[in-house]
Amino acid sequence: MSLALILPWFPIVLAVGVAGRLLGRTWSWGVGILCALFWVVLVRASESGPVAYDLWTLATFIAGGVAIVAVSVWSGTIVEVHGVSDTSATRPLPIEEAQEPEGAGALQGLSELMVHFDDWLETHREIGVQNAWAEFGEFIRTALHRCCKATHVKPFAVVNEGRELMGLCEADPSGVVPRIPAREGIVGHVLTTGRMYVAGDTLQGGFIEELAQRSQSEPPAWCFSVTQGTRRLGVVIVGRLDAAPAWDRAQLHAASRLIGQCWCLLLETLRSRRAIHEDPVSGLDSRETFLRLAEQSLRQSYARGEPVAVAVVTLEGLRALNDSGHWDVADELVGEVSRMLRWKLRADDGLGRFDGSRFVLLLRRVDSELASLIMDQLTLRLAELCAERERWRIQVTVRCGLAGSGTGQPDLRTLVSEALTQCTRARREQTRIASDMPESLRTCEAKA
Repeated sequence: MSLALILPWFPIVLAVGVAGRLLGRTWSWGVGILCALFWVVLVRASESGPVAYDLWTLATFIAGGVAIVAVSVWSGTIVEVHGVSDTSATRPLPIEEAQEPEGAGALQGLSELMVHFDDWLETHREIGVQNAWAEFGEFIRTALHRCCKATHVKPFAVVNEGRELMGLCEADPSGVVPRIPAREGIVGHVLTTGRMYVAGDTLQGGFIEELAQRSQSEPPAWCFSVTQGTRRLGVVIVGRLDAAPAWDRAQLHAASRLIGQCWCLLLETLRSRRAIHEDPVSGLDSRETFLRLAEQSLRQSYARGEPVAVAVVTLEGLRALNDSGHWDVADELVGEVSRMLRWKLRADDGLGRFDGSRFVLLLRRVDSELASLIMDQLTLRLAELCAERERWRIQVTVRCGLAGSGTGQPDLRTLVSEALTQCTRARREQTRIASDMPESLRTCEAKA
């Protein structure tokens, strides 16, 4: 009889121990009682006939049942002591308990800022330089509002050899971009030292706060500079920062550094794009870039019924200057000619360096006669510049070939080829300008 009692008791005790640990103290009582009754019934069912129980057997039943219940309750209590809820394994945490760890919101905001800039750069990669910086100013405003709850954000670029700050996206209707002094007040302190300013931050010291209060304009809530190595690129002024001063200074510093890296990355992107599309010596569009942009301008002019003219300007003798080893002098001459051409042309005219000694121009809304007058004056000034023999060490002669669209709509390649032909004709006939016009003003005597 004793073996019939003890043998099923051991596995039942182990089972209630595991069940109590899984279910916790609340359910361990019921499981223990049910398992104790199950043990008694199992022992009774295993007996083949009527059995008379003495006091020892009854005491064994009672002690074994109490032990089963006690083991179950003890296992459930251990779970409670170690801090695991009785239902933690089977139910999710409530919303108020599933809070994000401290600083997780700030890290998410910084991560979104980087993703936002990647998307923005991909979208705005091919826009013009001026539009790129204006759009980037709007990006800074949006990014700091999302990341730091910042409003009244004003980004400025350092200009005029570090003496002034120019707003990235605050041009007035007349097209004038406002400027402010770069070395005055708290903004000047931030730009000069490269240290971030946060209103109400006791770590900055009383003098810094006093300097901010003495500024002529309303003191900012947050101000930081943008640097590239030791070079100062700009400064960002935040008028209101809802998160300050509760925000951790380290988080604000991380946000400012991210904005600075975005600024530097845009700057390098524009530089690399200019290196591809611009001639490094003259600063003008390369031949491929000029042809692409001129093709667009030509289509627009034809759509509006406007005439166009293409001119090719050649500097004869420039190759001899390079062959003699005076590359620096040749580059200086090309730079001077490029600046004069750019200064004399209108904003919507096209200008590029065709090859080593030739420049190509697209003149909109002019016919061949008017273009000849324009190029006559322009090449006359260029000839005077190139006539400074002591400066350039060699005789440099200016030639110009001109071709107009006339009453038709020839393509760009046809116009450029005709202008090159006329330029060759000008050299052959020793004239400064040769036009595609059969009569009237088309040639001018070359000046020695």
